[in-house]
Amino acid sequence: MIREISTHEKRKQWKIVPIKEVPENIKILDLAWAMRRRKIGTCEISKFKARLNAHGSQQEIGINYWETYVPVVMWKTVILIITLATIQGWPSRQLNFVLA
Repeated sequence: MIREISTHEKRKQWKIVPIKEVPENIKILDLAWAMRRRKIGTCEISKFKARLNAHGSQQEIGINYWETYVPVVMWKTVILIITLATIQGWPSRQLNFVLA
């Protein structure tokens, strides 16, 4: 959790504003932590991950809403592409985007 927050601050993706400094007419969005455990092949926990998420349904267009898009792919599509790459001998590479 500390790494998630400090990385956002280091990249200047946000700044912390004390609640007393928030104007009365500004709605503060609820936040929730999404916690995950990364496991290795032997089912041992190798890493704990934390992601801070804003409650998107509370956003209002023109006030606290900016166009955002998070592309999501279905696992069936990933498996299909990996299968095709294997059959066709295409090179492949794995990437991990931190704080994408």
